[in-house]
Amino acid sequence: MRGWARVARSALPVALILGAVACTGDLGGDEDTGGTNPSGNTDTTVQQGRYSGLPEPCGAVRPETLAELLPDAEPEVYAGDPLATYDTGRRVGCDWRHADGSDTQRLTIDFLRVISYEPEVSDDDQAERDFETRAAEAGVTITGEESGDDGGDAADGGDEDGNADQDDPSATGGTTTDARELDGIGHVAFVEDRLTSDDAGDRRDVTLAFRNANVIVTVVYSVSTTRPDPAPDSSQAQAHAETVARQLAEGLDG
Repeated sequence: MRGWARVARSALPVALILGAVACTGDLGGDEDTGGTNPSGNTDTTVQQGRYSGLPEPCGAVRPETLAELLPDAEPEVYAGDPLATYDTGRRVGCDWRHADGSDTQRLTIDFLRVISYEPEVSDDDQAERDFETRAAEAGVTITGEESGDDGGDAADGGDEDGNADQDDPSATGGTTTDARELDGIGHVAFVEDRLTSDDAGDRRDVTLAFRNANVIVTVVYSVSTTRPDPAPDSSQAQAHAETVARQLAEGLDG
């Protein structure tokens, strides 16, 4: 019996050592773990997006700008209505609308924070892909980040990039669209100017979208009228949309 006790005592340290090895895994080995370390984390860390949150949208546009875009509106109009979203950490927006007799002005802004769910794709890269897709749907080819070409003057309705540019439809009825890339707003931007005319009147919708890192911002300024006067001015509507977009871009960087 004393002999068996000595064997048991001598085997105990060995069992403890083997148990420790089993708990910690292969010490010093080069076994392929499929791109993960023993704790389960991936070896490759993809850079997260620059922005981890979004601003309060209804306070993102300056009061004097709202007064210019929506003249003579009631104070509650300038307060704006938040857009309903499922996750305010991912998407927020605000809407302002003012009707004055035969004329109606409306401003809508939307912030979308892009998150990549592909391990090898960063949030910023995914946002770049999504933005280029949106631009393509509007008929705009994005030439590159922070392009030196300003895409032409917003007032001339020009088409230096070969994007859609049709005759004014207000005389015959129908819809025309002018879309092009813009410079100087965010990392990259484009504008789409759509004029719709029918027997009920004329409506101009200017959509300006830009991207800053992993956030895509969309500004829509709409002006409609039932008067027989000329259609809402393109240069003025685009200038208003650009003013709002620049303020939102500055707010993101602030």
